[in-house]
Amino acid sequence: MILFLLLGIIAGTVTGLVPGIHSNNISLLLVASPLFGSSAIVFTLAMVITQSFVDFIPAIFIGAPNVDTFEGVLPGHKLFTEGKGFEAVCLTVFGGIVSLIVGVFILGTFSIFLTESWDSLRYLIPIILIFVLITIISKEQTTKKKIIVAGVIVAASSQGLLFTNQIFPLIVGYFGLPTILYSLNKTPIESKQDQKVEIEIKSVLEGFVGVVGGIIVSVLPGIGSNLAAGIIRLFREKIKTKNYLVLLGSINTSAFFFSFSVLFLVEKARNGAMIVLKDQIFFTSEEYILGIGVMLIASGFAGLITIFLAKKISNWFSKNKIKFLSLASIVIMLVSVFLFNGLLGLFVLLFSGSLGFFVVLQKVGRSSCLSSLIIPTIFFYTFILY
Repeated sequence: MILFLLLGIIAGTVTGLVPGIHSNNISLLLVASPLFGSSAIVFTLAMVITQSFVDFIPAIFIGAPNVDTFEGVLPGHKLFTEGKGFEAVCLTVFGGIVSLIVGVFILGTFSIFLTESWDSLRYLIPIILIFVLITIISKEQTTKKKIIVAGVIVAASSQGLLFTNQIFPLIVGYFGLPTILYSLNKTPIESKQDQKVEIEIKSVLEGFVGVVGGIIVSVLPGIGSNLAAGIIRLFREKIKTKNYLVLLGSINTSAFFFSFSVLFLVEKARNGAMIVLKDQIFFTSEEYILGIGVMLIASGFAGLITIFLAKKISNWFSKNKIKFLSLASIVIMLVSVFLFNGLLGLFVLLFSGSLGFFVVLQKVGRSSCLSSLIIPTIFFYTFILY
């Protein structure tokens, strides 16, 4: 079991560091592998928990997002340009650890809530998401900006519906490329990366709030970590950048933690890794306890690995020209999109990037781009589940 734990941690580190590669892709290999039962649980859960921590390194240091961390690109890369990239990563690690500690204590309550409320939960989602879209528009201060945001919502949702299998180039275009291009032109970039980390005691609250987001992600299909974070942020406008990173780390890790419980309690899978794992396990109480234990152990190793890598990378960035590396990051994103999505991915990136940069220039809420995920989710619940 120790071997599978180590292999899972290594796999999660790789999938976390390389933009475009997700643990879902590696999980598909389990279908053709001899791993079943306990072995499959240990490897898969160690991998997804590790990735949930390491994911934030490319998002923060090079502005390269994936499906789980694009909300972290904006505040994380902002701190990086101020020479606080290492601290930004540590804040997400802190959030992840807090979420697991809280998760263990509320697991019993969550189990009761899930089994009693499962059938009625899905009917609320379209209503909630429509309310979120209305809130995104109403949050803008002027009529002109409200109209602009409404237009962005229409454009982004159209792209989301047209390119349902091109999520990676969409999020790179909305949140990755515009962030780096704008920071190159407007933001004085601090080359010296500070190793100092300051975590306020009250930021623990964001870890608790993040657990709520993680539960939402684990229970409801179509709701991802970033969509949950974006929704929470709409109602907490004054949340500090550092606290928001704690929130993101908490949501990202707790989503996987509770997804495993959902799989065991109601036999429903809410992400690719759990879909594959569903056919590889026997649903015994021993496996459930093993899975919870593996996630707790893996989180300790993942946190240390993430901090170690972030420190090494921040030291390296301190010794090199940040503008050159930012340009290199753009190249990495373009190559990643081409490798994983082909020419169609680059075509999609052209449109999503144009829309993303337009939003930046107009200085309106970039959460409007989340409509590319929200509208397809509303359609899914309205026309498929009902």
